[in-house]
Amino acid sequence: MDCKKLLEFIVKLDVKTMMGVLILGNLALAFLTLRYYLYHESDYEKNLIQRFSIAKILQATAWIFLFLRGEISDIVSVYFGNVLLFISFYLDSLLILTMNKKIKMIWFRLQGVLLTLSIILFLVFEILLGTGSIRIAMASLGVFCILVIPNLLNITNSQSSSFEKFIGSINLFFLILLLLRAFNSLFNADISLFTNSFLQSATFLLLLLLMLVNGIGFLLIMYERSYELLRVSSNLDPLTQIHNRRYFMNKADAYYQRALRGQESLSFLFVDIDFFKKANDIYGHLFGDEVLKIIAKVIAESVRPVDLCCRFGGEEFLILLHATNNEQAVLVGNRIRETIQNLVFEENREFKCTVSVGIYSGLPDSEKNIQHFIDNADQALYRAKESGRNCVISL
Repeated sequence: MDCKKLLEFIVKLDVKTMMGVLILGNLALAFLTLRYYLYHESDYEKNLIQRFSIAKILQATAWIFLFLRGEISDIVSVYFGNVLLFISFYLDSLLILTMNKKIKMIWFRLQGVLLTLSIILFLVFEILLGTGSIRIAMASLGVFCILVIPNLLNITNSQSSSFEKFIGSINLFFLILLLLRAFNSLFNADISLFTNSFLQSATFLLLLLLMLVNGIGFLLIMYERSYELLRVSSNLDPLTQIHNRRYFMNKADAYYQRALRGQESLSFLFVDIDFFKKANDIYGHLFGDEVLKIIAKVIAESVRPVDLCCRFGGEEFLILLHATNNEQAVLVGNRIRETIQNLVFEENREFKCTVSVGIYSGLPDSEKNIQHFIDNADQALYRAKESGRNCVISL
């Protein structure tokens, strides 16, 4: 009995009222996201927020034209209203693809093709037949074709978050209902835009839900990504974009404990740029910054993914080589030293850069700690400098 009452309630829902809610809801979302835009500094995020707001404004405009069906010209209501609706959902689809990681350009091109086909087929059927049921069917099929691929990719992409997949699933459920609405309209000539029926009312109800979920979801995803970007950037040295000292020390402790349990050798390498102050004094600090960036890149590319490296401070870099003995560490140190010695700097080709490397290797001991290894590597670096620089010394 309760189910029967629920069905009756859904059928009695006024389509035009729900359309009005869609207009106000999309305008409110556009306003909220534009306000959110003011608090972002990233150009990439600002671009996404702008596009989302434009899509919502176009969608609200489209619903206004459709809401005024019978009161304004059919050219504006039918043609412009539905075409604008297609374009607004197309912008939504591009947004989904853009936010999805590692999506190929071919999918963006395909969306453009689907939008063009949807508009052309809608206009052709409208001009040739012009009945309410066919119009609803073609509009529903057009929106389905525009949105189905981006949402399927969002659900199946392994790099999408659980929340993103959840939103994609709700969108897909709506699209299935939209497809049913299209087929129902094809076989029911009495259906028009404002017809009250279960499928019609259920579609608009889901549209309202979709508007809320996508709007709130978009803002939450943007917040989630901003937080992740902030978390990652807080672990990086702002100049060289390799890990900073704080991150290194936090991670190194876990490495040390694991090596202690497995009795595996660890190696610490201190790398210091020789006479770096002279480079700053002669060529300027901007060139000095470029040198630091290039040296950091060489170091990062010279270690394995399981190892750690960081800018320890100034022109000093620290490396932790996991499960590496002294002989292996010396080989790594010399490889880094030789690579840097052979570098050619495009801005100042006459400039030659060398580094000194201090190494300390050993088995972790419960009586010692990370600082013991770092201090000894620092002592080895001091000896390398005393030995004339541009060399590798191990203790």
